[in-house]
Amino acid sequence: APSPELLQTLLEALPDAFFLLDARWCLAYVNPDMARLLGGAARLQDDVRRVCPELLELSRHLHFEQPVSEQPSVRYEHAWPGAETCLDVRVRPVEGGLLVHCRDITEERKGREALRRNGEVFRAILEGTTDAVYTKDVDGRFTMMNAAGAKAVGYRVEDVVGRTDLELFDPAVARTNAANDREVFAFGRTVTYEDAQPGVDGPRVWLSTKGVLRDAEGKVFGLFGISRDITQRKWAEEEARRHSEFQEQLMGIVTHDIRSPLGAIMNWSRVLAAGGTDEDAQRTSQRIATAAVRIERLTRLLLDFTRTRLMGGVAIEPRPMDLKDLVAKVAHEFGVAFPQRTVEVDPKGNTQGVWDPDRLAQVTSNLVENALKYSPPETPVRLTARGLRTRVVLEVHNAGRPIPDNLLPHLFEPFRGGPQSSRTLKMSYGLGLFIVREIVQAHGGTIEVRSDEAEGTTFTVTLPRRSMPARPPPPPTGSSRD
Repeated sequence: APSPELLQTLLEALPDAFFLLDARWCLAYVNPDMARLLGGAARLQDDVRRVCPELLELSRHLHFEQPVSEQPSVRYEHAWPGAETCLDVRVRPVEGGLLVHCRDITEERKGREALRRNGEVFRAILEGTTDAVYTKDVDGRFTMMNAAGAKAVGYRVEDVVGRTDLELFDPAVARTNAANDREVFAFGRTVTYEDAQPGVDGPRVWLSTKGVLRDAEGKVFGLFGISRDITQRKWAEEEARRHSEFQEQLMGIVTHDIRSPLGAIMNWSRVLAAGGTDEDAQRTSQRIATAAVRIERLTRLLLDFTRTRLMGGVAIEPRPMDLKDLVAKVAHEFGVAFPQRTVEVDPKGNTQGVWDPDRLAQVTSNLVENALKYSPPETPVRLTARGLRTRVVLEVHNAGRPIPDNLLPHLFEPFRGGPQSSRTLKMSYGLGLFIVREIVQAHGGTIEVRSDEAEGTTFTVTLPRRSMPARPPPPPTGSSRD
């Protein structure tokens, strides 16, 4: 058996502080580390109940009024008075007394406190941000999501955790998310990307960052994701782009399409002022009037275009009317303006409804003018107004060469005019059909075009019998997503 001297040497070499109480609650042994902590406050054979009852707060955890042999085993943490030292105190019965073992856990406790503070900071940031923050395991199940993320997709946090994208979202959205997750896991790096997905209040655009989560050994155990709703920003960027594009287009029109007829007016005015025969004066006056009409029409188109671009749509003022009467009036006006051309009218059924007559006259006039412009002079232009049960259909048809296939998809875009025809009818600003489409859509209707060599070209406008007053829509509001 080891000698008492060897045992004492081993005990004193231990890094922890401890002491032994005998059956009388007296100090039977104190190792050097414990002696340094006591600092002379107690000596061997002192009764701790009388000399130092507050030592290690033993009086709170032990029953001093009961014998030592009846004391329980206890463990607790104790902050040493007057110092930053924190001890892990363990008291357990031994033969003939109690062994009190104290391990310095000051650094460990500081580490735990730092972790706790960091956790509180993390939780505050997590719940304070409007970004969606979440984590998933390697199987794609959400292991954490903040409140902002859950709200963005219409769930509670507890409804999301433990479930996959496929269990929560539309299959197409789930497949997209899963593909992005696989890329993150496959390459093991952080990726940032934009994607558009449905939201609670409509389509949203997200800027998402995803990366892998690794344990202490570097093994991947999941991924993190942070998604910011940038719908408002993208909308603002698109608006800025549209405004810039609009300014460029407007400058082009002002510098070319308006200056040209203005120059013609000025030149013919000088000719008129120089005198000449009555026939020359009449011809010059007609040319001035034609140039003025071009400017007036372009001004109206620009006004509509500006309202559409900057205010989000065309305003209409519907009232009861009959489409066949409006079509007949427009046909008569073109018959007077172009007596060498034939404009036929073919009304069918009940064509009454509630629309904006001025705007529909603008639609019909534009379509008829295009039909005259792009058809052979000897062929008629046919206008058909046809009443259905809940809708009314307007068709404008002309013979002649079809619209090229490469132009059809862009026909209703601004500044994408159709093929040029006669020089006298040249109005290729590309605004007319764009405004036509905007007016039709403001009425809740649709416009389509069919064009081929055999049948010619037909524009078909379909309108509901009753249109509500339309105003430009408001810009989208912000949101969050997980």
